[in-house]
Amino acid sequence: MNGSRIFYEPVTRKKPHTYDRKKALIEGQKVHSRKRENKQNYPRVAFSKQPVRGNGGLSNVYEFVKSNKTKILFLTSCFMIFFSMVPLLLQFHAYTWEKHRTLYREHDILYHLLLTEGVSESTAERLTDSDTEYTIPFLKFGTYTVKRGDSLFGISHKFNVSVDTILTANNLKNAQFLQIGTQLQIPNMSGVFYTVKKGDNLSRIATSYGVEVNAIADINDLSSEVIHAGERLFIPGGSLSAWDRAALIGTIFKAPLKGRITSRVGFRPDPFTGMMAYHAGVDIANSVGTPVRAAQYGRVTYAGYRGHYGKTVIIVHPQGYKTVYAHLHKIYVKTGQAVQQGEKIGLLGNTGRSTGPHLHFEVHQKGKLLDPLKVVKLR
Repeated sequence: MNGSRIFYEPVTRKKPHTYDRKKALIEGQKVHSRKRENKQNYPRVAFSKQPVRGNGGLSNVYEFVKSNKTKILFLTSCFMIFFSMVPLLLQFHAYTWEKHRTLYREHDILYHLLLTEGVSESTAERLTDSDTEYTIPFLKFGTYTVKRGDSLFGISHKFNVSVDTILTANNLKNAQFLQIGTQLQIPNMSGVFYTVKKGDNLSRIATSYGVEVNAIADINDLSSEVIHAGERLFIPGGSLSAWDRAALIGTIFKAPLKGRITSRVGFRPDPFTGMMAYHAGVDIANSVGTPVRAAQYGRVTYAGYRGHYGKTVIIVHPQGYKTVYAHLHKIYVKTGQAVQQGEKIGLLGNTGRSTGPHLHFEVHQKGKLLDPLKVVKLR
């Protein structure tokens, strides 16, 4: 005051603080990034002599292989040596199997051979129980030309072999139509021929036919148990199943009834419209009430009324076969019922789209229609 000068320091007002979200985020990221960097660098400085391992799976595998290289090479060498010795082991097994086979234990072949030569059963037992060595019977073939009046059963009786032997030796598909002049191969002993399938072995084949493994090996002159798909073996004393035998002889199915054939499989004029139409079966005429029987054993899958077919029975059989019996007057079976060959399943009638009393009979295999006259002897 009193003339003295007073100096005032300039007061700078602070600007009001404004929140810059973008700047704060950037700074926060920098700080966070710095912290992470310090955290990552810390073990590098503190433990700089130790290698830093990555987090990837390939790095771990590489480190494992690198640290266990000797062990892996050793195991690999062991596996290679083992697999290289497998063929030698198989050959050694085949050699020992052939070497240790003893003929005096092969009762089935010796019985057949000795008994056919007139030796008594007691003598055969005494000889097979001894250590005496015998010559293995070998398979031979003769030829026979079919003549007029011959039958498969007559030929088998003439050569003292089974019907199954002739069927399988000559690959006969339908012996019912044996033609004059056909050359047949006749083996010198009974048995069946079998074609090896993929996955077969001697033990399984011998068990299925009820014979000894050695019997099959000896008669086919096998040096080991190893067999190959497509190989043809003779099974001494073997026989076919009833179904396979019936298929080869041509008697799988029996006629469902006797009667007059009025229509066959194929195109024909429709009896109602006169137009050409396909007829998928055989019509067998007879009087109403004639018993209709199952052509082969199987299981009923349909029994009831079926449109134009009228009262119908459908039966499924082995090997994909199916038979149809239509226009019945009465049905004696139910769906799901098992039936035997020749069992009465109904009565002949005139139901459905029919012009008179008859049985409409069809045969199918694996969805394909067959001509019943080629698989069933209807006349």
